[in-house]
Amino acid sequence: MAEVRIDGLADLGREESERQTRAAIDAALRSIPQGVSDGVCQDCGSDIESARLALLPGTTQCSDCARTRGRLAASASLN
Repeated sequence: MAEVRIDGLADLGREESERQTRAAIDAALRSIPQGVSDGVCQDCGSDIESARLALLPGTTQCSDCARTRGRLAASASLN
């Protein structure tokens, strides 16, 4: 009898873990740019340059903010 209860609890725990994993994956997929940008930088709110949008249609940053993030990421990896 006890084994059936333990197995049932294990199954419930596994199902909940799988549900949480699927929810996390779905949220991550929704956050990926879909190849279309509204043309406004998500960091500073300025217009993203048309040449940058033509080259990277899904970009969400203007050139200045992308450079700043690149420098910050590079300096963080040095630490």
